[in-house]
Amino acid sequence: MLIKSYRLRLALGSFAAALSLIVVLAFALYHEYSKELVRKLDEKLLKGAKVDLQHDYNRMLNTGNEEIIKKVGDQFYQVTVRNGKVIVNTLGASQQRPVDLRLVGKAFRGVPEYESFEYLGEDYRGIYFPVDEFSVMHSWAPLKEIDDDLMRIEKIFMHLFPFFLVVTAAVSWYVTGKALDPVVRITSLAEQIRNGRLGGRIDIGLKGREIDDLATMFNEMLDNIQRSIETQKRFTSDVSHEIRSPLTSLRGTIEVALRKKRTPEEYEEILRSNLSDIVRLSRITDNLLFLTKADNNILELRKQWFDVNHFLADVVERQRYRAESAGLSITEDYQSNLEVNGDVFLLDQAFTNLIGNAIKYTPAGGAITVSSRDEGLSIAVAVGDTGIGIPKDDLPHVFERFYRVNKERSRKLGGTGLGLSITEWIVKAHNGSIILDSTVGSGTTFTVLFPKNAD
Repeated sequence: MLIKSYRLRLALGSFAAALSLIVVLAFALYHEYSKELVRKLDEKLLKGAKVDLQHDYNRMLNTGNEEIIKKVGDQFYQVTVRNGKVIVNTLGASQQRPVDLRLVGKAFRGVPEYESFEYLGEDYRGIYFPVDEFSVMHSWAPLKEIDDDLMRIEKIFMHLFPFFLVVTAAVSWYVTGKALDPVVRITSLAEQIRNGRLGGRIDIGLKGREIDDLATMFNEMLDNIQRSIETQKRFTSDVSHEIRSPLTSLRGTIEVALRKKRTPEEYEEILRSNLSDIVRLSRITDNLLFLTKADNNILELRKQWFDVNHFLADVVERQRYRAESAGLSITEDYQSNLEVNGDVFLLDQAFTNLIGNAIKYTPAGGAITVSSRDEGLSIAVAVGDTGIGIPKDDLPHVFERFYRVNKERSRKLGGTGLGLSITEWIVKAHNGSIILDSTVGSGTTFTVLFPKNAD
């Protein structure tokens, strides 16, 4: 049956892993403890064998736990505890105690050997201790005390095992709950977001790199969503306001015109005013359509290599009459042999916006400079003016849609608040960057950097 609760599945997995570890550890400890008991018994047997060598065979053999195995030619003879009488001469099936001939042979080469064996239903631990090149002492001790100790340990473990089960299960459930707490909080926050509440954030402290990364990424995602929604709301509000203004103006002039008969000159003036509002609406619509395509990656750049200086000269020439009409001078300062790979039509729009803004916000008698230069890894194109400048607090916002430093002045000059947003998008679409430097009362300079190796 599929367990739907991830916490339960995780708890069962950790419970099984912990329980397996406990069992393996218990068996390892049990094995090591039993080896230690046997080792101590082996030390006792070895010590006893060394002590017994200080006595004669008859006294030694009267204890009932030793026997001497002697080598005569190729035959082994076993001397039993019965006053040293030899009752087995070949160590065959009639021997009194089981003897491992392989270990006996090793003992005759001077190395003590140990064995565990069963005799008459009891377990024993024995030693073959070399006496000399012709004699080996075989002594033993019962394993009953060791078996009893191990049995007590087994009983203790079996009594404690249910306790281990309960504690392991409780700890696994608690630990998995704490581990999944950030996930539960993220789920709760996601539920709030689904209900339209975007203000919450996850503050879980240090829970580990993976969870921290997840929480950070989730919070950043929420920040982006909130910024996007706020931008969208502001954008919608700004669009409504920008469109409402010319529409209100159109409606007002038409209503006034219809109140009474007017002269042809008056109708012509009304039509001229309406045309200005229509042109403004058309410009706003075109810019919004451009940004919509840009946001949805519909615009396709048609790139080609072109000469920067010829391109800039064409853009400036189309703006020269407008500048001179405003009482401004335009200076061109180009470095030769500069080429950029880009969409000529879009870049034309971008630099027309920059030069147009310079003309709008530079008082009569001012100057505009358009320059280009090679900066090693990039080609820089700068549009500077001696205009009114931009306050420091407004600099971070000038590329935002519908943002204006001076809204009233911008509307009077026919601005939509979208030109710099469009310009920034075009520059970034060409893997470039745009730098703004402005001082109030001194002027503004926009510097566009294009990478030389742009594809």
